[in-house]
Amino acid sequence: MFINKIRKLPLIAKLLNHSDFRTKVQLYMSTKTAGLDYDSDEQNYTYTNLNPITINAYVSEVSAEGLVFKAYGLQNIGAKSILCEAKYKNMFENCNKITIDGDNYTVFREGTGSKTLISNRPKGLIRVIIQRND
Repeated sequence: MFINKIRKLPLIAKLLNHSDFRTKVQLYMSTKTAGLDYDSDEQNYTYTNLNPITINAYVSEVSAEGLVFKAYGLQNIGAKSILCEAKYKNMFENCNKITIDGDNYTVFREGTGSKTLISNRPKGLIRVIIQRND
């Protein structure tokens, strides 16, 4: 189904489906539970990561200049841009942790009013900006 949507753009189809260009991205969802030390005033829930969902995407580095001069604001070095299918948008909005090549990331939310920085691209694609956890 995805190939049919981008058939008019064969270079993008080749980029996203070729093993040299795609990267495995692991998305961790989590469950929220109230532990024995739960206090309703502090809202100290315990979050437990579930098994990861692995997707294939095109991952690229966001340059330091891009982090400072674009709409992302002044952030730490180590942000990445992910280009993938639009069906994963909800997963990126709700995931607790993202792992790429052993490094942990979260979806970029600072300066955006706690909204994720996900932009729609033509032909059923999205671009997600993620930042590295320190």
